This record gives sequence, structure tokens and C-alpha cells, in this order.
Amino acid sequence: MIKLIISDMDGTLLNSRHELPKDFMCVFKQLRQRGIYFCAASGRQYLSLLQFFDPIKDDMAFISENGAFVNVNGKEVYQNAIAPYYIQQVLERYRQFTGMAVGLCGKKATYLFPTTPYAEEQVRIYHHTVVKVTDLSEIEDDIFQITLLDPRGAREHSFPAFSSFSQEGLKVTISGAYWIDITNAGVNKGVAVTALQESLGVTPNETMAFGDYLNDLELLARATYSYAMKNAQEEVKQVATYQTEEDNDHDGVLKTIVRELKINLNS
Repeated sequence: MIKLIISDMDGTLLNSRHELPKDFMCVFKQLRQRGIYFCAASGRQYLSLLQFFDPIKDDMAFISENGAFVNVNGKEVYQNAIAPYYIQQVLERYRQFTGMAVGLCGKKATYLFPTTPYAEEQVRIYHHTVVKVTDLSEIEDDIFQITLLDPRGAREHSFPAFSSFSQEGLKVTISGAYWIDITNAGVNKGVAVTALQESLGVTPNETMAFGDYLNDLELLARATYSYAMKNAQEEVKQVATYQTEEDNDHDGVLKTIVRELKINLNS
């Protein structure tokens, strides 16, 4: 029996226009009536996720910053902040590149260092509260994740330069074609799912999960009913137990939930 459904956001639950499926709230209502929790799991900041779910934010769970921050029913249940020393090291490496953007994701905001107008625009798509800064000393907040935008392509262009931090206590993940996310080592959506499951008293056998990209691998591994999106990366499809029949632009997540849990959209 499913008691918890966890879905990645971009490329999974959201379509290419960053919109929720039109029937999401109807399905959510029926899930709660059955005692099933829904959780949004994303590399996005917590504040960014809230804008999608504001009416129901205190009746669901959130895994944000790729697993560094977990919130259930409006209460914090897990967090893992990055030490200032490591943040400074990443910023020094970032300054060796041009045209990129770096954002420090905290509880209060995402702190954006000077960058190009295009890069800033792209960061603002995924981060709801953005504060411009020029120096680390201006920030009084816990930083859970460092996000890097590389318009030239993350995997081939900049990822090799930042991947060495994985040997220094950090976790470096390609989270999209142009995005690199950095957290503390050991932080991932899977660790966050375990904390969430323990908080709710739910097992992997009672969990359904959806994902599309490399930062979803650990998430899918914590759910018996794991689904790779039809549009997912091949590495994700190899890890997941199942695959959705539709992609994110055709409500693949919602249609799977409706079919497998026999939800009536007309009720």
C-alpha cells in the first residue's frame, strides 16, 4: 500500500513551461483523503518550491537543495549546511570562468554574485527569492547548496573543474544540461528521503518516486515503486524499476499516479 509519493520537479512533475499539471490539486486532495503524503523533491530552494504549492504547503513535504533541507507540514526535520570555508573555495574556482552564474542557496534567499543578464535571468526561473551580493560577508544565512549555471554546458565545459571538490568533503552533481549543484558530501535526495520516511513512519515498500536526472538516482533507490520519466536520462532509466508512459510535457507523473492508485478525476 502506497503511503508516500515523492516527485522531482523540473523535467518530472513540471512541464517545459515550469507548470504543474492542471489536475494536480484534484489528485492531491484525493491522496490526502486516503492518508497518502505527497513530497516535492528538487534541487530548487525551499522558497522556490513554495510558490507552486502555497495553498497546501503546510499539508505536504518538501525536499529542497537536492536533499540538504527537509520540511514536513511546515516544520524542519533535517538540514545539512555547508561550512563557509568550502563556500569560499568554490567561489574562488568560479571566478576563473566567465559567463557563468553562482548562487548560494539558503533558508532566506538565494544569494547571487555578479553575472551576465542572461545567466541572472536563468537563475531567477528556478529561485524565487534572489538577493544580489558581491561578497560572502554580506550573507547571514545557512547555505545548503551552491548552484552553478554554465550556459556553455555543464558536463563538458565546467564540471571537470569543479568535480575535484568531491575529494574535499563536498558532493558535486550535474543536475541539468547547464547546471551543477554542490552540497556537503553525503547529501543527496536519498538521504533526505530516508529522513522523511522515518519522520512519517513510512517504509520504501510504501513509497512511490519519480525522477528524470542524475540527482534523482538516490531518490529512486529509496522507493520500491520507482519511476523514471519517459524523458529521463538513460542512467536514471537503468536504476528505476518502472518507466512512465508519458513524458513531463504530457503529465507523466500524474497519469501514472491516477492509473496505479485508481483515482477518479471526476470525483
